[in-house]
Amino acid sequence: MSEAVSSMKIEVADLEQLLLLTSSMRSTIIHLDEEKKLAYCFLVPIASLTPIIYYCRLEKVPAERFAYINRVTGEIRFGDKPSTEPNDISILMVRVKSGKML
Repeated sequence: MSEAVSSMKIEVADLEQLLLLTSSMRSTIIHLDEEKKLAYCFLVPIASLTPIIYYCRLEKVPAERFAYINRVTGEIRFGDKPSTEPNDISILMVRVKSGKML
């Protein structure tokens, strides 16, 4: 017996806000839909089975595979390998097709 789980969708202002939000989550992965020019991440709260999808619209989809946020300065950079800098959080950006989810 399978029930469809509904989700809550929250649009944030831009990719910078989505990256900052993702950097504080347990799973630091951003999903990029190149066709729809969307970026999104998931949060499934422990006390609920309703996933929250945070997303933003993109003018340009980043070409790099990782975003880095420096915990001290708040600077955001992009690159193709995980950062080895001690104050950086590396956020993987995966290319996906979101289908009818968003």
